[in-house]
This record gives sequence, structure tokens and C-alpha cells, in this order.
Amino acid sequence: MAVVTAQMVKELREMTLAGMSDCKKALDAAEGDMEKAVVILREKGLATAAKKASRAASEGVVTTVVDNNNLGFVFEVNCETDFVTKNDGFQAFVNNLQTLISKTKPQNLESLLVSSYDSANSVKDAATSLVAQIGENITVRRFERVGSGKNFVTSYVHGGGKIGVLVELSGSGIEAHANNQALIELGKDVALQAAAMKPQFLNEQEIPAETIKAEEEIIRNKFIQQGKPEAALAKIVPSSIKTWFKEICLVDQLFVKDDSKSVAAYVADTGKKLGISELKVTSFVRLELGQGVEKKAEDFAAEVAATVAAAAKG
Repeated sequence: MAVVTAQMVKELREMTLAGMSDCKKALDAAEGDMEKAVVILREKGLATAAKKASRAASEGVVTTVVDNNNLGFVFEVNCETDFVTKNDGFQAFVNNLQTLISKTKPQNLESLLVSSYDSANSVKDAATSLVAQIGENITVRRFERVGSGKNFVTSYVHGGGKIGVLVELSGSGIEAHANNQALIELGKDVALQAAAMKPQFLNEQEIPAETIKAEEEIIRNKFIQQGKPEAALAKIVPSSIKTWFKEICLVDQLFVKDDSKSVAAYVADTGKKLGISELKVTSFVRLELGQGVEKKAEDFAAEVAATVAAAAKG
């Protein structure tokens, strides 16, 4: 059987918000497989969160560039410590990237990295030079582009660079309203929604079929363990999936500023007021600092180690 460590228990607890002893039992049952342990906890109704992002941690900054209200870019520059984000050289590098991106409008991360940073260096080379100056690893890790130049694009950066969001809105004749303050405010509000509510998809059509199937199985097993009869599951599971859509799909979420409407309905209603027919959210990108980056192990709370030790003795 795989050895379950205090580190693993802590990670699972952060991912699911379940109790430590429950996390230890789930990891034992899953033989150390973190993803299987999450499923076990969710089926038992013990997990109130299951976010891979909570396992990831890194320092640096996420920031955005919006050009002419119709083309947006969001990118992440990572470093090893928060102290470095306050370094003049690091901040100058990020500011220069914003200027470069606005000017060259790269299509993807690869094209950004090979872009000329100055007369002698590419962006990738400039980052490498910065490593030598600062003494920490510096990487331009992620980059996303939103908009075709025809729709309305806005952005929001939260927490001084902890979260960056781009939102694209489309509608009939929206180009003529690009400088309309009400449209700008609406875009910002939707971006704030995405930052705060962490949607995983724009709408249910974007969710892969296998993801929906896996969620249906988790919901089914959860209610079976609660003693629900098979006949009742035919109604319970579809209803629960619809509720799940409203949690993870941006346009289906209740709008934070008016929870009597979904985001989609609020946007459409605002469009009517502005004279923009069929106004809708076309796409969005949300980058949270450190997603997918493993952090070095730390010394954990004594209660975690004590719980694991007690479980081992038991």
C-alpha cells in the first residue's frame, strides 16, 4: 500500500475542505491517488471544494493588456518569492512586456517568447538575463489572447496581480458602443464575476461529455450512499447536474450584482437598454497566479502530523 504522508493529507484538505481524518481515510482507500481520494470524499458528501488550483502555488504576477477595447491579452510571469515581485527589474520587465504585447499583438505564448524584447534579445533571452541579475528563476509561463478585433473586450486584475480576467462581449453593432460607459461597466462587472466565482466554462456546451458523465457518476454514488432509491435517481441526478452547470458555467451563474438573474440574462437585458440586440458573453479567460505550479514542501501544522500518526496507530 502506498505511504500516505502529512503533505498529501494537507493537500487533499486544501483541495476539498474535508476533515483531516476523512482525508487520511480517503487517501488510504485510494492507495495514495489524490484524484481518486477527491472522488471518494465527494461521493461521501464530505468535500465542499475540489480545485486542483488549490494545490498549486507560485509567486509572480498576472496582468492584462486591452487594445482599442476589442482585443485583449492576459499573461503570467512567475518568480520564486513574493519579494522579487517588488524588484524594480522585475516590474520593468512586466511593464515592457505590456508595451511589447500592445505593439506586436502576439498570437500565442510561443510567438511572444521569440518576439524581440530589445535590439539584442528575445523575450525569452531577456527573462534569462533577468534571472542572472535577480538570482531567481523568472519565466513567462502563460499567455492568452481574446477577441477578433470586432467585439468588445475588457479586463480585470485582482489583488495586485493574483488573478487576471479577460471578457469578450458580442452583439449587433457593438463596435459603435465601444466607448459607452454603461457597456464598459457591464464588461467590468462580468470580469469581476469571473474573478470572484471561478467559473470553469463559459456555458454547458463547452463542458466535455466525459466530464459531465464523471460528475453524473459522482452524484449518483453520493445519493446511493445516502440511501436514495434507484427510481428517484432518474430525477435527482439530472436536477443536480443542472445545479452544477449554474456553479461552473459563467453565463449560467447568478449575477453577483443582481442575483435574481443569471449572467446571461443580465447581459441581454443591459443590451436591450443600450440598443445592442443579442448582447452576450462570447468568451472569457481567467488566469490565477500559480495554477499548475507545484510549491516546495513546507513544515506543516502539528495537528496534521498528529492526525496522521493517530490514524496510523489506529
